[in-house]
Amino acid sequence: MLRAVFFATRLEAAHVLADKSFGYEQICAEPFRVWRNGKNLIVVTGIGLVNASLGFAWAADKFGFSDALNIGSAGATIADESAEPDPSVMGRVCSISQVVCLEPYNELSLDIACGGERLVTSSRPVKTRADRIAAGKFAPLVDMEGYAFARAAAIYGKKLSMVKMVTDFSQECDIVANNEKMAVRFAEMRQLWI
Repeated sequence: MLRAVFFATRLEAAHVLADKSFGYEQICAEPFRVWRNGKNLIVVTGIGLVNASLGFAWAADKFGFSDALNIGSAGATIADESAEPDPSVMGRVCSISQVVCLEPYNELSLDIACGGERLVTSSRPVKTRADRIAAGKFAPLVDMEGYAFARAAAIYGKKLSMVKMVTDFSQECDIVANNEKMAVRFAEMRQLWI
């Protein structure tokens, strides 16, 4: 049974794709880049709600995979105005159990798995302290694609798992450098890729 693994960026998947022992070969370049080995498709959708939902729908129609996994970065939110950003969350790998959407807010909460963290998806980057506080009213983690993957999976009747790594907790974080570190850690999860 074929599984589709969705990444927002090529950087997030770079170390998995570079490791020849995983056996991935590129099979598609447009409209989305896709690699395949005997067990998995890796689909790079691009950043944001629109890219994620379109990438999922396109891949579901074209490849007919059985289940899906979204792997990527997430930011830490701030639970209340008196709290300070918590640098200890950096690099934490989280399974996601539930996803909501910050904007356009539609009051729909999507259950993905039992146990794990709640994730809020924003249509724009959550950078400032005020943005993190606003997102923190919904969930401890924030990204820009999770809700779209969860909604598309529900519409297409696909089982979805989601794993996020915390790559930023404040405006001062170097998200590019942290995403590079994240890509190395994801490649080390060998059981996912072979």
